[in-house]
Amino acid sequence: MMLLRSVRSTCARSPTTTAPWRLHSLYSARRLCSVPPPPPTQRKPLTGVASHLFAASVGMVAGASIGLVGFGGAQFIIPGMTHPLLGLSQLSASGVSLASLSVSTVTSGISFLAAGCAALPIAAAIAVPSMVSARIFTQVAARLSGDALALFFNGFSVFLMLCNFIVISTASNKEEEMHDQEAVVLKRRETAAEESSDMSKALMHAAFGAASGAVSALMGVGGLPLTISYLTLNTDLPHHLVQGTAVCSAAPAVLVSAFSRLGAIPIGTAVAVAIGASIGSSLGAQAALMLPESQLRVLYMVALAAFGGSSSIRAVANMRALLAARRKIGK
Repeated sequence: MMLLRSVRSTCARSPTTTAPWRLHSLYSARRLCSVPPPPPTQRKPLTGVASHLFAASVGMVAGASIGLVGFGGAQFIIPGMTHPLLGLSQLSASGVSLASLSVSTVTSGISFLAAGCAALPIAAAIAVPSMVSARIFTQVAARLSGDALALFFNGFSVFLMLCNFIVISTASNKEEEMHDQEAVVLKRRETAAEESSDMSKALMHAAFGAASGAVSALMGVGGLPLTISYLTLNTDLPHHLVQGTAVCSAAPAVLVSAFSRLGAIPIGTAVAVAIGASIGSSLGAQAALMLPESQLRVLYMVALAAFGGSSSIRAVANMRALLAARRKIGK
């Protein structure tokens, strides 16, 4: 016993006399007992009433943007739905955007039809192929990654903003050339039927409809700015007919894209966004009516620059994420 105690005390005092098996066991014990660093803290998604209130506030801001400057709904809804406070995927966020925007699009289309402010042959030529392409590209969107969908959304948003800049300059040049606006409007009304009966233009409208349906399905937007830009540049319709025709042609594709994503759409969140968007659009429209036309144009240009800049920044971030993911796969 005395000999055993002396050996133990010697091993305790002298690290060099510790047996190799004991050093290995101590090292293994330290590795087993070592605690990995805690992961970075993340915000937990909201649940219940809090999540619906947040979704409604996002919808209200998006609706106010639509009522004030005529666009920007999806640019608020999709980033808001993918925010950590809600944590939806890019596919679900675009579905919520389509579902909420479909309500306002269909309502506006019915109003324009009741007022007779829509060229139905042109709207039908755009709407029918857009419904087919929207159904096809909704299935394509379901197979894409979230980063790829986000890159397409933000990158194409920049393109849409540039198109709106072109349309504004073209419309302003047309206004400068107008001397007798009433005669111009009457002439445009007379040529609307001729344009819709022209086979080459009907085929051009159908080709655009197929492209706009694909864009609507992939981006999760109604496609109104793109359709308004197209009709302004390629038809002689007056502005109110352009807007009514664009709404009537976009409504079917939006409905098809929204119904095709019902499985990925949280219904409660979509309803909250739709309610908030209806309230915000009403408030935004009232604010727009109180502003003079010069200030509205300045606000429109500022909104284009702001949305285009933010979409460009997000597109660069999405591209980096895709490149990083490919590098990991390559390794």
